[in-house]
Amino acid sequence: MILYWPALHDGYRLDDYAWLCLRNTIAAGRSLWWALFSPQAQGTIRPLGERLWFLLASSLFGLNPVPLHVLALCTQVANVLLLADAGWRLTGSRHAAAIAAILWVVNDALVDPIVWASAFNEVLYTFWLLLAFNAFLRGLQTRSRIWLPVQVIALVFALGTLELAVTFPAIAAAYAILLARSRWKSVLPSAAIAAAFVALHLWAVPLPQGGPYKLTLGWGVLGNLLHRWATVLGPEEFGRIHPMNFVLTRLATVALSAAILLWTAVSARRGRWVPLFCLLWFVIPLAPTLPLLDRSILYYTFLPSIGLAWLAGDATVRVASWQGRSVAIACAALYAMCQIPSTVFVRDWDRDQSLNVAAREARLSEAVREIRRMQPDGPVFLSGLDWEQFWWGLCYGQLTREGFADLHVLPDAAAHGVLIPPKEWCFTQDFQFSREETERLLREGRARVYDVSQSPPLEIRAESQ
Repeated sequence: MILYWPALHDGYRLDDYAWLCLRNTIAAGRSLWWALFSPQAQGTIRPLGERLWFLLASSLFGLNPVPLHVLALCTQVANVLLLADAGWRLTGSRHAAAIAAILWVVNDALVDPIVWASAFNEVLYTFWLLLAFNAFLRGLQTRSRIWLPVQVIALVFALGTLELAVTFPAIAAAYAILLARSRWKSVLPSAAIAAAFVALHLWAVPLPQGGPYKLTLGWGVLGNLLHRWATVLGPEEFGRIHPMNFVLTRLATVALSAAILLWTAVSARRGRWVPLFCLLWFVIPLAPTLPLLDRSILYYTFLPSIGLAWLAGDATVRVASWQGRSVAIACAALYAMCQIPSTVFVRDWDRDQSLNVAAREARLSEAVREIRRMQPDGPVFLSGLDWEQFWWGLCYGQLTREGFADLHVLPDAAAHGVLIPPKEWCFTQDFQFSREETERLLREGRARVYDVSQSPPLEIRAESQ
């Protein structure tokens, strides 16, 4: 966790403010049930993904992000332990499991979910799914009845965290077919739960027909898979962050891919199917995101990359010849040399973004303080805000909490990049008047407009509106 410790004090940014404002909907009359289970954010229903944690964080800690970051780090520690335990049961080697854990945690696909509060659902969903898989493995190996309810409960919690958990029965089925064919019936409980969840979710929220979450089938799906494969392996991601010759990074990706596929083929020829299962672990949970051609996000590989880490650990330990062992170690070293600098870069980039947001919030607060020195009373319309400043200052209500009242945005704020929510989401529900009311206040000289992107804030005359 040394890699992620410096990000412990990263501030809130982007979608975080929308989820922090969810508490305002309850104050506006919505029920807790609605806050937890109503479709939001492209029709998602994730009571354990964002809703519960942001409701608790905003209620108990205000704008202090440290508790959520600590929760993410602690959950990630649990993920590493579960990964190592499952890797040992899968490969039969504690050394392979330890290598897999190390290779996984240095992958830069892990950074955003650990340091960005809104992506914490990837970390938590991975925890529940790994717990369900561990319970599945233990149930097969010990035949103890206690592991079935553990598996079921973990799967239900995973589904409440992220919809991608519906892929768990396919993962379990792949394991049963390849490594425990006589126990195929053990997959049925999870398959029934996932099928019920899919039916219920589609009834509540139909699949989007447009926008970035529209599913598009075709050759683009294969291109998406190859892109994410290359990103997880590391050289091309390193070359993107630290500009390098594309041919060299592509050759390095091809070499790593060839080593992985060769080890999988050699193992399969010997009747050992663990590497093939590891490849399927990469593909299966990634599959539902591949048709999202307009939304290629690095952290979609957070959980799938575990499969390649297990495979690498298995190959490094089990390859017999010294030549093969040397190739495996060289591949692992190449991967680490690419991923560690990339991980540090992404971590520091996230930190810089949060510092930039904090600086813009401080500038807005100072601008409003200056405005109220010039105009102590009456309505003030703020122009030149970005949407993070708006959600922080007016929607979450931090400016009101600092003692500044009667602050508003202009009716055309949405046309200038400010995402305007329903008023029930905002602590200050009169943040925006109608165009007619705004024009009347300005015409009568009862209100003024200030451009807060300027320092000091610049008054914009009513006749220029």
